[in-house]
Parts: sequence; structure tokens; C-alpha cells
Amino acid sequence: MNGMRQGWLVARREIRERSRSKGFWAGIVITFAVVIAAIVIPAMIQASNVTRHVGFTGATPVALPGAVISQGKAVDVTVRPHQYDGAAAGEKALRDQSVAVLVDDARTLTWLGKPDERLRAIVTGAIQLVAIQQHAAAAGIDPGQLQAVVTPVPVENEQLGLVAGRSPDNEAAATIMSILLLMAIMLYGNLVLTGVAEEKSSRVVEVLLARMPARNLLAGKVAGIGLLGFAQFAVTALAALVAAVAVGSADIPAVGGGVLAWVVAWFVLGYAIYAMAYGALGSLASRTADASSAAVPVSFVLVAAYWTSYIVVASNPDSAGSYTPCP
Repeated sequence: MNGMRQGWLVARREIRERSRSKGFWAGIVITFAVVIAAIVIPAMIQASNVTRHVGFTGATPVALPGAVISQGKAVDVTVRPHQYDGAAAGEKALRDQSVAVLVDDARTLTWLGKPDERLRAIVTGAIQLVAIQQHAAAAGIDPGQLQAVVTPVPVENEQLGLVAGRSPDNEAAATIMSILLLMAIMLYGNLVLTGVAEEKSSRVVEVLLARMPARNLLAGKVAGIGLLGFAQFAVTALAALVAAVAVGSADIPAVGGGVLAWVVAWFVLGYAIYAMAYGALGSLASRTADASSAAVPVSFVLVAAYWTSYIVVASNPDSAGSYTPCP
């Protein structure tokens, strides 16, 4: 039996045994729950906060409440206007938190605490728009001409120092994925470590080494755990994507194919290197309880390499040749 065949048999055994473990499935369920909750709960909170109540007192132009509603729709905020007879009634509604802001005479905005910058921009923009319309009507300017005058000019945005072929979405996705890569390599590298230590303490490794070289045994174990871990992360990422699409999250970066290709490449290379090191240290541990202590040197090197690469890329982004820092 050649070395590749022996390694594949060990990999199949690792996949079969670990996929039958209750701990493995419990970890998947917990990961799914945490990831989906992290996406759904903030979206629900954000969705519950998109309605704002605005109070009006004093001399309020007829067109102002409608203008505030229109300005809010432009930024996906539902505004509910409320007219109050007198400043005292408006202040009472503000103190009772029935309204978020009180507009007096279309000039003064009164807040109960710290101003909501988004709502202030909406109300201020509506007041300015209504004032311009009133001045234009007083000057006899046709509404069509006024619309042509106040129509905003399209403005293009350019980012200084943006590297060709790299978008802000790609860079944001690369930052997130590099953190996930670090976590995945440490998690599944430690599984290799504990697996080697367990087989050594139970003397199973002695039986296996009588049938195959140590390098084939370690390679098979690394490959099996790596395939299982990659599948778990892929399914978790798919669940996160489905949850984000379901709740209509707007913060999902459009990831290019190049970023995904680099993520897979760095995972394979980084995991293979560090998993071999974890496995070698696991063979030095006399007991399973000592395995975690044996992994400390590799964990320090892994974290230090990640932060070093991150600092180098952040300090000189134009010279970075890849999207994702290599752990």
C-alpha cells in the first residue's frame, strides 16, 4: 500500500469518527446559533428604530411635515409628524418621549438629550427646502425653474491610493476572513494536537505505526481534520449569508473571486504548516492533559505572525501583494 493510500485511509477514519461525535455536532449547532443571532438581532434592533416621531409647535409651514416625511424616506427613515397647540404641550410630549424632537416655529429644534444627528439632518434639510420654496414663490419663480436650480449635481468619488483590482469591499472582506482564518487554524490545529496525544496515551498509535510510517499517519490526520474543518466553516459561512440576505442586511461586502481564492489558498497552506507543528508537539506530550501546554509555543508564533503581517500591510497598503494577511 503506497503512502497516499495510507494517508487517505487515516483521513477517512478521522472524518468518520469525528463527524459521529456529539461534541462535533453540538459545536456546529452552537456556532450556527451564534452566527445567525449576531446577524439577525442587530438587524431586528435596527429595523425597530427606523421610525421617528417629530413634534411641531408654533408657526409651522403647511408643507413642512410633508417635506420631513420625504426627507426621511430618502434615507430609509419613517417620520411621523405631530402638531401640538402651544409650546407647553410640545414640551410635555418631548419629556414623555412621545416625540424625538420638537420643532418650534420651523426654526428651533429642541431635544430631550443628545441630538440624533441623522434625524437632525432630516429635519434641517426639510426646513431649508421649504424655506427655499417659500422664497421662490415670493419672488415669482416658477416651480419648474426652481426644481432645475436645486437639482443636485452628480458627484463622483475617488479614493487616493486605492490599489488597482482592490475594492473597499474586498479589503473589508479580507480583514474579516483573515481573522476567521486565524481562528480556524488555531481551532483545528489544536484538534490535531489533542488527537495525536489521545492516540499516544491510549497506545493506538503503536498499532498504527506498525502498519505505516509516522509521516503518513500525521499527514492523514492533518488532511482529515482539515477537510472536516473546511466543510464546517463553509457551511457556517453559507448559513450566515442566507441569514444576512433574509434580514436584508446592507453591510455585506461584495467579495470578488480573487479574495475567495486567496482565502482558500492561505487556509490550506497555513493550516498544513501549523497543523504539522501542532501534531509534532502532540507527540511529545505524555498525557492528553499536557497537550495544551505543549501547544503554547506554536500558538504564540501563529498570533505573532498574524499581527506582524497585519501591521506591515496596514503601514504600507500600496505594497501589499495579496488581499489577506498570511497567519
